[in-house]
Amino acid sequence: MIKDLQNFEGPIDMDFMVKQCTKATSNNGSAYLSLILQDNSGTLDGKMWQITDADIDIAQAGNIVRIIGIMGTYKGHPQLKINELYPVHEGDVDMSRFIPVAPVPIPELESRLEKAIESIKDKDLRLLTKTILAERHDRFVHYPAAVTVHHAYMGGLLYHSLSVLDLCLKAAENYPFLQKDYLIAGALLHDIGKTEELSGYKASSYTTAGNLLGHITMGAMIVDNAGKKLNTPQEKLSYLIHMILAHHGELEFGSPKVPATAEALILHCMDDVDAKMACLVNYLDQTEEGGFTVKIPWMQNALFFKGHKLDS
Repeated sequence: MIKDLQNFEGPIDMDFMVKQCTKATSNNGSAYLSLILQDNSGTLDGKMWQITDADIDIAQAGNIVRIIGIMGTYKGHPQLKINELYPVHEGDVDMSRFIPVAPVPIPELESRLEKAIESIKDKDLRLLTKTILAERHDRFVHYPAAVTVHHAYMGGLLYHSLSVLDLCLKAAENYPFLQKDYLIAGALLHDIGKTEELSGYKASSYTTAGNLLGHITMGAMIVDNAGKKLNTPQEKLSYLIHMILAHHGELEFGSPKVPATAEALILHCMDDVDAKMACLVNYLDQTEEGGFTVKIPWMQNALFFKGHKLDS
């Protein structure tokens, strides 16, 4: 597994999934392949310096490949020098070895999703949320929440959405003036645009529309179109769309609007907390107790200390 290669140097002969493959040109003008390889334990940088057209065909994103090469390091990070590359038929391997999945079984998450939708008391918001998620059920249930940063695994979008919902409802216990129906609908739909922004759960990447528009804009468009078809009252529709537009909190973080309702503010805060905690735990898992993480680029290059566990 990739996690077992972090401190290993030497020859390997292993199967991986290609998460990303880029053809580039070296300083001497020769073509080479730069790959991001994946299994369910993590990702690994790989370089193939001598390539053929057949190698390029084999190394397409989403393919399973057998690689013979040498593990080493480059600028302090593990890197695989690829000497030979062979195709592997998906039917000959257990795909769960290569695709990270949510920590909770997807059927259990689907059950929680159904209960959450049915808990919306307002009939207009319930119908709108139910219709949108039914139309995009397979993608919403299986897509990751991001390509790399947080919840980047199969089922990650659903897992993240439900986690944000749990946090929002906890906040509502402390602040009872918050309207729970908006919190539920907003938490479940805030990232619905990622069903269009991302390409899928296998070697996920950004779609052309995703790069041009982004998931916030796409999510607002999805909800607006559905709301108009369902004749959702305009104030309810605008209130919910505002939550989607404002959930990144600041203009410089991609939000077209900053939060202007209490529910939008809570959604932003809880989305931010859940994304950062999911990102942070990955770094803490790779850090020994009593030590600091490496700089985390997604968190302003901060270092986090991992203290020793206290006695129970």
